[in-house]
Amino acid sequence: MRYTQEEFTLLKHLLILTTYGQIFYSQEFEKAEETVDIALTGGLMSAIYSMASETQREKISEFELVTSRILFKEERNDLLFVLTVDKRMDLKDTDELLSMLAKRFFEKYGEVRIDGLVLTDFEEDVTEIVNKKIWYFGVQKKKFKYYDYLATIVTTAILCWYIYVVFNIPTFIWHRLIDQLPSVGDFILQLLFLIGVIALPILVLYILFKHTQVRNIFRFNKDYLTRPTRASYALVLPNYFLIQIFISFALFFSFMVFAQGYFTEIRAYPLYAGGLLGEQYNTPFSFSDIGASDLGDQVLIGSITWFTWVIIFPLIYSLMLGEKKWVTTYKNSVFITSISIILLYGCLTIGGVKYMEVFGFDVRNPTPGLISYQLAVIMPLNIFFYGFLLFMGIGINRVTPQKTKVSSLLAIWVSIYLTLISQRIFFQVWAPVV
Repeated sequence: MRYTQEEFTLLKHLLILTTYGQIFYSQEFEKAEETVDIALTGGLMSAIYSMASETQREKISEFELVTSRILFKEERNDLLFVLTVDKRMDLKDTDELLSMLAKRFFEKYGEVRIDGLVLTDFEEDVTEIVNKKIWYFGVQKKKFKYYDYLATIVTTAILCWYIYVVFNIPTFIWHRLIDQLPSVGDFILQLLFLIGVIALPILVLYILFKHTQVRNIFRFNKDYLTRPTRASYALVLPNYFLIQIFISFALFFSFMVFAQGYFTEIRAYPLYAGGLLGEQYNTPFSFSDIGASDLGDQVLIGSITWFTWVIIFPLIYSLMLGEKKWVTTYKNSVFITSISIILLYGCLTIGGVKYMEVFGFDVRNPTPGLISYQLAVIMPLNIFFYGFLLFMGIGINRVTPQKTKVSSLLAIWVSIYLTLISQRIFFQVWAPVV
């Protein structure tokens, strides 16, 4: 199976040879405009490797070109594995990929030492290993069907349901069970009902993850959050992965409403009637009398926080780079930011009514001077917010084109500053504090 350039924008070339230049295998992962002389390339790689070993008294592990990185891995009996990748590709993944290729090579061919032997049948093994280790490249060949979109919506709804349950355990579970204690039959029925509404969605999630493409979207989220340097793989993901924007907003909204807190311009606020606009709006939110409470306004302002980080920030950043294909950069930046904002869910929770009540703080007068309040609220808020900026910065930098007119680091910090200003403007215009 031969990969096309569209499927592989991060892997470029694999070469297996001896340290003295005998080539056993070569594969290009992207279509080059001109054919490269494999014998000349192999001689150059072995010469560079040998020269570094002899002159510097240590083995070379990698060296960099303008947009690429060449990695070397020497195995037993002077066998050398050389992999050329895009500089944005995760280094740990490339190292693990080389190790897997080396292991499979020895398992299949053993101690191969035949002059002029080119092992072309190794391509099937390379394809299998790459698709297993770096599964992101395989999704290019898959299409998102209508039932995949439906599965994504259902999965998101189930996750929002569990967010509601977690923040309402006393009301939703314990209080209902206690109310049914006088009647054994009612208690058993209530218990079965609760087991059903909690366990049944898990079964639905299992079926959806097993039989639809929704599992890949959430799988990428997990992999990115465990190692943000993998953000560059967003470059090879198809457009249907942008449904992540819908998932991001739905979960953000759920945490804000059910934890009863929202976060804007480096500040967190409890979400309660009168909490922002003053005592004249100090009544619970009701659809029959929307104007009597400012809870709707508070939720809107919290939603603006999501909008500015996921939509406005990537737009400012992409335009600042001076890159002609800014739309592509914008798409990838939106995708990465919509995942990074998961860390702000912690701010929504810690700044919310539910969390503060658990720790015994009065949401209307939290007394920030208390050491307990600083340790339980202020410090965790800072950790989550600056963690969000760190993950977002790393991720955005990894999807940035190699050659831009403006430094990506400078563009990131200017974009963050302008985004905070835009939040402040929205905040002041919509609902000034009184």
